[in-house]
Amino acid sequence: MKINKNTEDFELDCYLKILDYFQNEKVNREKTEIWKDHSLIELMKLLDKAKNRVLVTNSIILMLSLFEDIPPDTYNNRGVNINRISVKDRKSLIADLKEEFLPN
Repeated sequence: MKINKNTEDFELDCYLKILDYFQNEKVNREKTEIWKDHSLIELMKLLDKAKNRVLVTNSIILMLSLFEDIPPDTYNNRGVNINRISVKDRKSLIADLKEEFLPN
């Protein structure tokens, strides 16, 4: 992906290039991996300016979401909402977590 920083909406252009490549069904897995690697290199070159950090972060997230075969966060829908447990149980849980993770 060649990023043209001279355009007015180069951020939008970057996202559109990722989406366009994803929609191209003719590309095989090997070519996709090469394209992703080149795209990541181009994105890293944008990090010389602090204002581009959000663009780079969001572009990488978009690429991972579209191209990787990793499952969604398995912990996202697990567990119990802390607001649904009693105050006593909540305090006990927080105390246990502090004991487990905070240094003595």
